[in-house]
This record gives sequence, C-alpha cells and structure tokens, in this order.
Amino acid sequence: MTTSPALELVSVTAGYGDNPIVRDFSARLAPGSITTLIGGNGAGKSTLLRAIYGTNRMFSGQIVFKGETIERLPPWERLKRGIGFVPQGRCNFPALSVTETLKMGCYTLPAAKHAVAIERVMTSFPMLRAKAKIDAGNLSGGEQQILEMAMVLLVEPNLLLLDEPSLGLSPKMQGDVFATVQRIAALGVTVLIVEQNVRGALLISDRALAMEQGRLFM
Repeated sequence: MTTSPALELVSVTAGYGDNPIVRDFSARLAPGSITTLIGGNGAGKSTLLRAIYGTNRMFSGQIVFKGETIERLPPWERLKRGIGFVPQGRCNFPALSVTETLKMGCYTLPAAKHAVAIERVMTSFPMLRAKAKIDAGNLSGGEQQILEMAMVLLVEPNLLLLDEPSLGLSPKMQGDVFATVQRIAALGVTVLIVEQNVRGALLISDRALAMEQGRLFM
C-alpha cells in the first residue's frame, strides 16, 4: 500500500514582488521523514520554505498538505493545520525566561492547554526544564535554537520547516541541534531543513533535494 505524502509540491513558482525565485519546483515528502534542501547561496532554498509557510508570493503551482491544497491560505491558517516554521536567525524573546518564552509559544492554544503543552516539551527537552528560569538571551546559541524548535512543537505540528538551525554554532552545539531534529522526526513529525552544514544534515536525513537557480536539480 502506498503511503500518501505528508507534503506535495506541484510546479511551485514563488518569490517576492514581481520576482520569482523558485521556479516549477515539484517534490514529495514522506511522513516522519527528514529531508534536507541543499544548494548554493541564492538557489531559492529559504524562499521555498517561506512559500510553504505562506510568507512570500506564490505565482503558480500547488502546495498539498495532508490532502488539502493550502497555497491560498495565510500563514496562521497553515499553522493551525499543522505546519511549523523556525526561520533563520534568533527568533525568541531574549529578555523573557525560558518558561515565559514557551508561554509566548502557546498563544494559539486554548489557555487550559498551556501547562500541558509546556510540560510535554520540557519532558522532551530536559535542558529547557533545567534552565527554565534563565533568560532566553542568556542561553548558548545551540540552546536558543532548541528552545525555538520547542516553541513551535508546543502546537504539535505535523510538518516542521527549519531554516539554517546550526548557523553560527560550535561543532558540539551543531551536533546537539541535529540530534534534536532526529528526536523530533522520531515523534512522527516530517522535517524539511535548509542547512549550511550539508554533511551534518545529510547524516541525519532520509533524503536530499538539490536546488540550482530556483529549480530542482537532483
């Protein structure tokens, strides 16, 4: 029996303003898999992630998630349907504690579910519990990246989009981040990752998609 893809991209052309960056891109992601997007600077990798999440312009094509075409939906509706996005660069609340930052990540959940969601991610990532009272901005770069992934996981996404999660980290912290990505996929979450550490990402990936000048190259 053939398993339906977690995500299907059909001839996606997307970009900014009147400038398409990604052109006629098609791919399928298997449920619970880790897929790495590789390619040179300007190949369109980050643009493709943003197109899937709905934060740039879609010129043509289809994005099918869990059997539903979503390319016309705004980002918050895609989040509700189970797509989480951790963009490149720090995206936490540096002056808030780890616990307070996680509470901010619960903003789309009913208030009655906040404590349960926070307990769940702290159980999955013991480092967060150990540093619950420390300001997010005082964590190491790798710890901040794990916190940011945990913020997205609070809403239990089916698909997680990660843009350069190991950027600027030490080799040890890069290893910690990649191990975290593997743990997330083991929970049944499908992961699509853009990563400058190609070797490290490929070691944990089920599949790679190579982009060149906005197109699927290999």
